[in-house]
Amino acid sequence: MSGTAGVLSPASQGDRAMFKMALREKTLGARRIITAKQLIAPECGVVLPRLSDVPTEHRFLADDRETIRLAEILVTLGIGAVEDWSQSGRDPTKYASLTLQRWICNHGGATIDRRFDLDVSLSDRLVDYSDERGPRETLYLIVDPEAAAFAVLNPTLDLLEKIHPRLPATFFSYFVGSLNRWVRVYDYHDAEERIEMLREWYEGEANAEQYEVPDVEGCVPQCLKDRPLSLQILRTIGDAIRRDETRDLVDGLLDLCRISKRAKRPEFTEEMGEQLMDCNPPLPCLLAVFSPGDAVAGCFDDEAETALETTPLPNLIIPLKLTEPASVRQGFRTLGVACETLAAASRLIDLMPGNDDGVIGCEK
Repeated sequence: MSGTAGVLSPASQGDRAMFKMALREKTLGARRIITAKQLIAPECGVVLPRLSDVPTEHRFLADDRETIRLAEILVTLGIGAVEDWSQSGRDPTKYASLTLQRWICNHGGATIDRRFDLDVSLSDRLVDYSDERGPRETLYLIVDPEAAAFAVLNPTLDLLEKIHPRLPATFFSYFVGSLNRWVRVYDYHDAEERIEMLREWYEGEANAEQYEVPDVEGCVPQCLKDRPLSLQILRTIGDAIRRDETRDLVDGLLDLCRISKRAKRPEFTEEMGEQLMDCNPPLPCLLAVFSPGDAVAGCFDDEAETALETTPLPNLIIPLKLTEPASVRQGFRTLGVACETLAAASRLIDLMPGNDDGVIGCEK
């Protein structure tokens, strides 16, 4: 999970350059004897230019007060590490970036990177190219995917059905539901909506029957038609299962459900809607299929061809009000829960049979 993609108003290095005065040579006596070496003119030669003292980075600043204010709050709340201030070169922008990277790392970043390709940015606006920014003294933590993670469900559903006929529907419901609290999951429900939309388009055509649409209904296992079990019953069933891969799956699912509920997703406010009024739905962070290349995957591929024609909504928006330090504390806590939820989902997918090909990174 990458660090900040853009931080508002990076601060400049305002320290003045200081030069030492030339050191005066000490005399050994009242009179100084001039040596021959000092009388000979220095040799002249071609000297290659050196770039070691040339700054490698230049920044133009319009206003860095919000970035400085954020850095102050992060230190005061104990969210930011004091040692990162020196490492950042006393640059508030770099300090905020280091703090965000450290926070993500401490909340399961390496585990997230194993399965998910996500980006976290800190910005003063929700659309990069927009001239209109958010309210004054407000920044946003934004989570979005660079690519969708991949999970194959059928092997897991088949395994769970042998234990209890309603376990497959229970697993699917809580697995997808826990992740959907924080990011978008593309599953067979999205594919069914896509098919319905395609059929509405084709109805007006002269030869509507010539168009073929993926058979999403035919690829959905019958076991998912059952009603999911409650979490209490799921725990009881899990406790009764002997220690094997099935028990690990149930325990991992319960862990995912518990973590995802530790915080509440921030509400989508009216001013956010004004900034995003012309945006499409968020890009999926996870594609959940029943088998590789099934109808759900086909709908996803078809929809992906036009997904970026219009700017998509962010998956997760966490506003930070710099006038209220408690808002910054809560915002980082919320980000931590979102990260831990994704990490728990990554661990659970590792346990699901048939998902060896979905690994994109290695835990450090």
